[in-house]
Amino acid sequence: MIKVLVGLSLVLFFSQVIAQSSPGEIPDVVYINGNIITIDPEYNVVEAFAVKDGKFLTVGSSSDILSSAGQGTTRIDLNGKTVLPGLMDNHNHQYHVALLTMRGIDLLGVKTLEEILSRLEQAVNNSDPGSTIYTTMSWSESDLVEKRGPSLQELDQISPVNPVVVYETRSRLHLNSTALRSLGIGPDNEGPPRVVVHRDSKGEPTGLVTGQPAAVMIFAAGIVPQPSLQEKKELITRMQRRQNTLGLTGIRDLQLYPDVMQAYFELWEEGGLTLRVAIGLELNAGEEDRIDTMLSGFGDAWLRLDGVAEYNPGDWMREPYSNSDDGNIGQLRLPPQDFIAAIRKIHSYGWRPAIHVGGDRTLDLVLDAYEAADNDRTIKDRRWIVEHIQLVHDDQIERMKNLGVLVSAQFQPYMGAARSQRRWGRQRFENAMRIKDLLDNEIVVSGGSDWPSAPNNPFINMYYYITRDTLDLGPVGVEQKITRQDAIKVMSLNNAYMMFNEKITGSIETGKYADFVLIDEDILTMSASDIKGIRPVATFIAGKRVYQATGLDL
Repeated sequence: MIKVLVGLSLVLFFSQVIAQSSPGEIPDVVYINGNIITIDPEYNVVEAFAVKDGKFLTVGSSSDILSSAGQGTTRIDLNGKTVLPGLMDNHNHQYHVALLTMRGIDLLGVKTLEEILSRLEQAVNNSDPGSTIYTTMSWSESDLVEKRGPSLQELDQISPVNPVVVYETRSRLHLNSTALRSLGIGPDNEGPPRVVVHRDSKGEPTGLVTGQPAAVMIFAAGIVPQPSLQEKKELITRMQRRQNTLGLTGIRDLQLYPDVMQAYFELWEEGGLTLRVAIGLELNAGEEDRIDTMLSGFGDAWLRLDGVAEYNPGDWMREPYSNSDDGNIGQLRLPPQDFIAAIRKIHSYGWRPAIHVGGDRTLDLVLDAYEAADNDRTIKDRRWIVEHIQLVHDDQIERMKNLGVLVSAQFQPYMGAARSQRRWGRQRFENAMRIKDLLDNEIVVSGGSDWPSAPNNPFINMYYYITRDTLDLGPVGVEQKITRQDAIKVMSLNNAYMMFNEKITGSIETGKYADFVLIDEDILTMSASDIKGIRPVATFIAGKRVYQATGLDL
């Protein structure tokens, strides 16, 4: 039960929501001589705006805005800088990245296995017998000269007594024998659901453990010391400041358990958030009774409860993979009827699901479940979400439109083009991530990263949406390019809509919170190839500067 966010806490949360105030006539600050991309309904580009009490008071020409200034108004000359609405990331695992990059033996930048083992050995020598040695995930086997992580034998040699847990990603661990034994892994124990303990030809564990991210992390938590509530808050605080430097003013942090949700809640109470956050509850098969109250969308401009953010039914394809050796069509994690029943139950509690979708046949199943729930009680105004959906067909687009389903898109094809093309075949890969077709059918699409699976830089997202360029294959599926204005909207206003905040943020319009980003370049006219290299010079939330580049003089 997620009792940490109900009862008296919810009463306090609700009572403290700050009502929007009517702007006064004299602004606190005016910003003039800029290139301000408003993302209002007409996509207007203007010169200036005024801010009062953390909100946009007026938007227009420099002369008009200056005329509204009073004796106490601060005047800021933008000197031609471009201003964008605050950018947001729809699928951003901020807390888990902080947890796995800011605690443990630091492996940032290591290039060899020898260096990893050396750092681990030093930690073992300085630790009490039996205490767990664990690392950050600030490395990957692709970065190493050896192109592999540490083996069981190598870890056993440097640490025969202390358990060792080497995090490679959220879903991939390297363990020594002591760690495996401490976690209950033996010849006849395969580990918990959604966790895979890899074994050699003799059935012996190899030390590699993979699986569903939340399940793997819970598994490792059996021996890895977990942070206190205060430490959780400190991790979030440090990481959100880093994200502000990228121009991010809001995120959806998905797949969280109640202890982390409580950390966010206390930061909200204390005024410690520098990102607008929608937090999603981790939920898997058989856990539906963990939710017993209506909370989706509850909150204010700073913190909202998003919905059920995991329930991936599996990676299931309509047809076999075109170029895979075994013609694999994927698999389901649970029977279709059980998945449909679970979605209906989630709906009965008033939550919205945000289902992770792999294959196109999986999307069929998800839409079957959404339609079944809609038959119980309409979902058309509930902003239900499908996450990822790299492969989508015309009939599915029509079904999503009829249900009012939102699409949480990322940019996976940019990162892994060659692998996806080998797996799916050229034709299917060309037609992946159909953002233009979705937008043309009036489906709300928001953009994000699925960080740490991909960089959390929103300008790389926009670069891919605008150019359809990929890291290793060049432009693919160029008919799905969208305009620069649309790409900005996907990363700003559409994300605000997905977070129930579109009336108060997401664009530069009178009455909305003054969330905005300053960049040196004109993103509407610069070379498209340079968009991914944009770096913000300042980020503002509710008119308050939360990041400023060194040397910036405003």
